[in-house]
Amino acid sequence: MGSKFYPYIGRGNQRNVCLKSITMNIDNGAGATTDDQICNLPYDAQILDVRAIYTEATDTTGAASANFKLGIAAGGATIVAATPLTAATAIGGTTAGVVVAPFLPANTTLWVRHTGVATTEVGQYFIQVTLIAKP
Repeated sequence: MGSKFYPYIGRGNQRNVCLKSITMNIDNGAGATTDDQICNLPYDAQILDVRAIYTEATDTTGAASANFKLGIAAGGATIVAATPLTAATAIGGTTAGVVVAPFLPANTTLWVRHTGVATTEVGQYFIQVTLIAKP
């Protein structure tokens, strides 16, 4: 299946690829951050979709004070701007990030930063990135 970036049927390396981050704990501390390197690919790629997938349900309040963002530098937001998490979300629920700059150059590290909350807040998640390699 093609994409809006590369309109042909992908073969081999040109298929959609899903990558994931480490699992992040929502209540890791007020303003405390956790950074994770998602990938550093040897080829150019277009990011199609970014979403937080919850591995532990969130409380009815408070989770929205925590957020995630993606960039090409640790703590950067060049790919996805800071996106608040969602309160009252069940296991398997998702929060979509808005991709503001979908191009990921070859040999560039893609980072995710989680910024937590201090209150006792139930919930954990990981970031899933779907991308397609440039032919």
